[in-house]
Amino acid sequence: MIYSIINTVGYVILAQIFCSAFIEREEMSAFFSGMTTILWIMLGSAVSILLEEVLVIRIILAIMLNILFFLILYKKNRLVKTIAVAILFYVTGLSCEILVVAIHKYFDPELKIEKLMDSKIYVYMGVVSQFMELIVVFIIRKIFRKVRTAKIESKLWMIYTIFPLYSVSLVVLLGYSFDGPISFSQANAFTYIASSLLLINLFIYWFIQQESRRALDAQKNDIEIAHAEGIVQLYDQITKERDVLGKREHEFKNTISALQGLYANKQYDKMGEILGVQNTELINNTNVFETGNRLINTILNTKYVEAREKDITFRFVINDLSKLIIADRDCIVILSNMINNAIEAAEKCPEGKRIIFVKAVIEGGKFIFACRNSYINDLDPEMRSKKKDVVSHGYGIENIKEAVNRNKGSCIFSKEGQEFVAVVILPIG
Repeated sequence: MIYSIINTVGYVILAQIFCSAFIEREEMSAFFSGMTTILWIMLGSAVSILLEEVLVIRIILAIMLNILFFLILYKKNRLVKTIAVAILFYVTGLSCEILVVAIHKYFDPELKIEKLMDSKIYVYMGVVSQFMELIVVFIIRKIFRKVRTAKIESKLWMIYTIFPLYSVSLVVLLGYSFDGPISFSQANAFTYIASSLLLINLFIYWFIQQESRRALDAQKNDIEIAHAEGIVQLYDQITKERDVLGKREHEFKNTISALQGLYANKQYDKMGEILGVQNTELINNTNVFETGNRLINTILNTKYVEAREKDITFRFVINDLSKLIIADRDCIVILSNMINNAIEAAEKCPEGKRIIFVKAVIEGGKFIFACRNSYINDLDPEMRSKKKDVVSHGYGIENIKEAVNRNKGSCIFSKEGQEFVAVVILPIG
């Protein structure tokens, strides 16, 4: 009984290490996390002890416990992925156990599964199988450390669980088919099948890794597309501004000539009218933002004009950003995507309730860019675009996260009443 509890403790620890290689952990208190882990150990130990002679039911309940606690402790936004990871972990451990049993058949051909739990050999076999599982888990964790954030479709995760589930049925069949006295040739066959079962299940991780890399490459391509679109948009804006400046220069020359004529004729009232019009136009067309960073100036001024054209109230707080060092591509991806999202959401609100508040400041040695906007509460739970052209018109949340991670920063996206809040914090060094 004591060994079963110790074995379950090791199993739960390995399960959490394994799961963290694929899924991010939920944000929760250390107390809640610890109590959840203790509950998992207690239930797992109970299943192991009470159902030690009922192999099939024990396997089913163990898998269900894996799924339950993986869903509690880790991110729940990818349900199918979490279930698949829970199944993969259990089958990997079960394959290690059946391989150890197969090897031991050479030393004790008459060993029966129903007597295994009561024998002292069970302790040593459990330690060996768990040590094998420990090695496998750490290898898998190392392999998937760089591709954990890859987004693999749910249907592919379902496909990846087909063979592991088949493996479970094969393990049960092996256990009962090779139970009791067997010959040396049967022991060879048992070991070969058990070894192949483990290797094939490990081979599945290679497929997952390849798909993860492909998914990450696709995400990077999306970021590059977003960056290119941002560059094109800024280039168009700069080109328009140059055209406007050219026209204003021409108009300015004509206005000066007209004012000289009016002055010569002493038509001062008319001069006042013209100067008033020119003053109003100057105020309306002067750039609003001057942060000390040309790229950020261009982005903010461009988005300010776009918001004003859509009757969106644009409020802001800025300070000197001249010390900010960030790659142009990341600056464009973060700022443009966040403000685009805000404009797209605020535009759907009724007139008079279209509001965007932007904060771009350096405080405490960090660059803080926050965007708060009104919205109609119909956002996708995962904030995915409902438009067909997801690459061009997606919410860009993943692109923002990638850019933030490259700059060793952090970001928060949340809903507060009828407002959506996005905050990015980056070190300025």
